[in-house]
Amino acid sequence: MRTFTALLSFPILAGCISLPIAQSQDPSNARIGQAVYVDGPVIKPVAVIEDSRCPAEVQCVWPGRVRIKALWMRADGPRELLLASDQPMAVADGMMTLSEVRPVRPKNGKIDASKYRFSLSFAGGL
Repeated sequence: MRTFTALLSFPILAGCISLPIAQSQDPSNARIGQAVYVDGPVIKPVAVIEDSRCPAEVQCVWPGRVRIKALWMRADGPRELLLASDQPMAVADGMMTLSEVRPVRPKNGKIDASKYRFSLSFAGGL
């Protein structure tokens, strides 16, 4: 009888264990190392590759851009993406956009990677 009870509880426990992705996290406030659910795909920013945005309180000819390395968390394993603030990227059956990056770039141009926050959005899907 104990074996039967243990087997019955296994699917319930397995269901509880299978929720490692932070699907409840807000995709408008993602940070490095945090996986977020973005209207379908789950994306995990892992590094800032480029931040050439114009610093705060400075007039620039070009606004610059931010590029981040991210992982698209798929059932068959993660896939690496390079998302850029100036161009959406095809992901799954839609387009993923890095729509906002915070904080604004300071005059000295340096931001601690742990301070970055990203707004991600996904358009498309079935």
